[in-house]
Amino acid sequence: MLSQTFAAIASFNQSAALVGVASLVLFAIVGVMVGPDYDGMNAPAVKKD
Repeated sequence: MLSQTFAAIASFNQSAALVGVASLVLFAIVGVMVGPDYDGMNAPAVKKD
């Protein structure tokens, strides 16, 4: 099923298929870099004196 879907997309517009695959790969790389400990990533640092 997945191979048929990819084949249909690739035969329709190859550059769109490449952009889609590249975006999924980029998303996976960022997910691995961030990891499961992303809670509070953008929170401001609190100084504990």
